[in-house]
Amino acid sequence: MTKIMTGFWFLMTVLIGVGTYWVSHEVERLERRYSAIQSDILDEQESIHVFQAEWSYLNAPGRIEKLAKEYLKLDQIQPLQMASIDTIPTDTDARRYRLDKFGEAVAYMPAPRDRPGEGAYDEASENMIIDAPSVGFAAAPKTGDQQ
Repeated sequence: MTKIMTGFWFLMTVLIGVGTYWVSHEVERLERRYSAIQSDILDEQESIHVFQAEWSYLNAPGRIEKLAKEYLKLDQIQPLQMASIDTIPTDTDARRYRLDKFGEAVAYMPAPRDRPGEGAYDEASENMIIDAPSVGFAAAPKTGDQQ
């Protein structure tokens, strides 16, 4: 009986030793993996910082204005280019559909408006300033208009 108990305790000691050895190596492996992940996180944080600095440089208003002047060749907005919300056509008949190669309508374009006449500049600027609808405020009535 003592030989069986001795063999049992010897086997338990060996199993506990092997288990302890395996656990210690597994902990070391996980620590190496953890430090590698931490290193990757720091590298990503550095690259994010660099990208944010580059984004700030690329989106600087002065730089964008300089590039817009150099490459876009835009003009100032003329009064006739502005319209009130009331002048936008609402009926669907005034829309033209563009057909793709299969004959299906894929987009619509509003019907072209007539070009304004000679006195349209003064009329457009008056409408823009006086009769333009605004959110939360009543439009000032023009003198001589019947409402």
